[in-house]
Amino acid sequence: MKKCGFTLIELLVVIAILAILVTLGSKGLRNARISARKAQAMVEIKSIETAVKAYFNEYGKLPVEADDQGEGDPEASVEFSAEIIDILTAENMDDNRRELVFLEPQTASSGEFLDPWNVPYLIMMDTDYDGIIDVDVEGLTETIRRKVAIVSVGLYQLKGDSATADDIIRSWE
Repeated sequence: MKKCGFTLIELLVVIAILAILVTLGSKGLRNARISARKAQAMVEIKSIETAVKAYFNEYGKLPVEADDQGEGDPEASVEFSAEIIDILTAENMDDNRRELVFLEPQTASSGEFLDPWNVPYLIMMDTDYDGIIDVDVEGLTETIRRKVAIVSVGLYQLKGDSATADDIIRSWE
């Protein structure tokens, strides 16, 4: 007499195969999400960089407060970056007298311009106009020849102890 159905061994093999497929699929999905966020961060970084260049073409100076013009290059900080974003989005009318919107503001409730990991972008400027910016952010130390340098450290902070300098998304690559 022949019985219809699956044996316990067959059922366990199918469950094991499904578990392996789900594991591989979820890892691939995670990598795809990280790649998509990196691409989004690069697009936003290039938008900020383009806005800074447009501001420079319009006003003949970098979008920093008048007190910082011609001074030594400021350190990368969230506060300095927020000031730059305020000028580019026409929130700061003192340093954007024509009220031109060079950068469309994000619709975040915090009012900050955030990367895909909800960390503010860090913007560094060559405010002394010597053509050199010393970048020192989260283990990344470089000297570059640009007017503006923008980095996203969200992925770096997300990875924590396993993070490397390659997890910092830069505008100059």
